[in-house]
This record gives sequence, structure tokens and C-alpha cells, in this order.
Amino acid sequence: MKLNFEFEEGFLDKKNILVTGASKGIGREIALGLSKFGANVILHGRREDALDEIYDEIISQYKTDPMIIKCDLNLLDEDKSKEIAEVISKNTPCLDGIINNAAILGKMSSIADFDLDTWQKVLNTNLTSSFLLVKYLTPLMENSERPRIIFTSSGVASKGKAFWGAYAISKAAVKSLSEILQEELEPLSKIKVFNFDPGATRTSMRAYAYPAEDPSSLKGSVISSKLLFMVFL
Repeated sequence: MKLNFEFEEGFLDKKNILVTGASKGIGREIALGLSKFGANVILHGRREDALDEIYDEIISQYKTDPMIIKCDLNLLDEDKSKEIAEVISKNTPCLDGIINNAAILGKMSSIADFDLDTWQKVLNTNLTSSFLLVKYLTPLMENSERPRIIFTSSGVASKGKAFWGAYAISKAAVKSLSEILQEELEPLSKIKVFNFDPGATRTSMRAYAYPAEDPSSLKGSVISSKLLFMVFL
């Protein structure tokens, strides 16, 4: 059955939602889409110039109050996570959503040829950072009416594929993390946890993984009704 979702502009009015990897690709479109519907998006990324660009675009188009958090998730530790939580706590009445979207591919390689530095960087960015952000930001969601934690997933989370290495392993682990959080949080709180697989999308990561693929055959990085439904449900 195909579901059709229609939302009124403003239905996310005053909601404060963190989007990691918000400066490009899917994360950028998620941030713009949420802003369109009234959310105050907390924009995370590594590059200050790219964050400033999307911040300015949101300010010019929508009557929302975005915020920037510049951080390399590969280097995220407990102290930095606590600092992020403190900044968000000081600037918002509560946190309504965490969208763990940021991820890196690392490289396409056999496991035998995978180097440890790239392996650790991929796992830190894609998996460990999500664990740390959820651990330290979940308490900020206590006063939210509909708190949501969403992970951007991938087809390789369900079945590993040769040469996808640390990326596939990190996505499988993130899927497991989300399932554990569902069982731990949903019976005891208002928080709902989702895994969101956007499918094949025209991004720079996809182009690197499939260099022979025709990008015009893929959908663009646009926010989907399914994701908005997860936030609104």
C-alpha cells in the first residue's frame, strides 16, 4: 500500500531538531525541509563555510531560529559531547529530535586491505558519535511532547556487501543500536526511535561508491514524506 503524506507548513513550529551532517547531501536537504515546516534546526557539520551557507539560506527563506554546531565527529569524545549538550541546553527549552545522519564511506576495499586509521575514522564518525550524542542529548528531550531519535540507514545495514568494509559494518551496528534503544527507551519514555533508509540517492558518497552509475537515474537528495512522518508521528 502506498501512503501519501500531506503536511501543513508550520506543523513543526518551534521544534528543536539536531541534524548531523547538515552541510551537504541528504543532511542538508533534511535541514532545509524541516526548516520549511517550522523547525529550529541545530546544524551540525565539520566545515564552517558550508554551515554558514545553509544557515544563511534558512534565515533568508524561513522564519525559524537555526543554530550551528561545528564538530568533527571522528574526534568526538565524552567531554565534547557534554559541551554540545550544554550549548543546546542553554539555547533551547528542550530538544525534540536527533537525526543521526552524518556518515563517511572511508574507502571501497577488501577487509584484508583495509587500513586501521580509515577503519577507526569510519567507525568513530558513523557509529561511536551516534552513541555519544544519544547518551548525552537524550536527557534534553525529557520535556518534549514528541521526542524522536532517527538514524539514517543503508541497504548494507541488513546484508553486508564485499568491499564496503567499515561503512557496511558501521551501518549494521547503527541498526542494532537503534533496535536496542527502541527496547530501552520506548517502554519508559515518550521517545520513539526510527531507522530511515533513503534508498539510492544522488550524493557525492554514492558517486564515489558507484563511479560508473548514471547520476541522472537517481533521485536527488530531497527530504522524504516518510522521514517527516517519523518526526510527526
